[in-house]
Amino acid sequence: MDWILKESIEELKRMVLKEGWLAEALFNQALNALKERDERSARVVLERKNEIKILDMKVREKALIILATMMPMSIDLRIVTGSFVISSYFEMISEKSLEIAEKTLELIKEPQLKPLITIPEMAKYVLIMLRESMRMFADQNIYGAESVCERDNEIDNYLEDVRNELMVYMMENSKYVKRAILLLEIAQNIEEIADQATRIVEVTSYIITGKQYRCFEDKLYTIDTLENNKEENS
Repeated sequence: MDWILKESIEELKRMVLKEGWLAEALFNQALNALKERDERSARVVLERKNEIKILDMKVREKALIILATMMPMSIDLRIVTGSFVISSYFEMISEKSLEIAEKTLELIKEPQLKPLITIPEMAKYVLIMLRESMRMFADQNIYGAESVCERDNEIDNYLEDVRNELMVYMMENSKYVKRAILLLEIAQNIEEIADQATRIVEVTSYIITGKQYRCFEDKLYTIDTLENNKEENS
């Protein structure tokens, strides 16, 4: 029975990683559509919207079967329940990528507002965060968690830079407002994908150690550490 459980858990992990690879691919393609103002690429992203939902449903079904029939304990239980949660984060990343593709289709109907510099740079680091969080889950290794949390703080700074830059355009001329708002919403989608990457890191850290973790500002803390810091500062 033990070997059957181990094989089932490995299969579940592969299913989650397959979903993660698809989420990454959709995000990357949506970004390329934005940078190249490529309508076809944006539409290809939108055409794949059901794939991630199907994968998420399969992960949930597999996890529930393992829980109901094999009664995993300890780290095996954390892997199964954690996979369930991480799958939902990959689905959210895909949803945000679809939103980027939709907004790109709106943007390319209009003349380009400005050369894209900050948003692609921001997205490059979010892709690094996403790949690092997937590596942590695949390897079941907490190494690299701190760097993902640090980058999340950098992404917040990028978003603020984008917001300030686009506000200048909107105040300069009302005809820029629609395009500026679309670009700002895309930047916010990218920032939200970064948030999902940090949540994958938090859940993976819990799977590995059995302790609850949170990325706070630019550090990874256990819940106990955060509570102790709060008591010391009060």
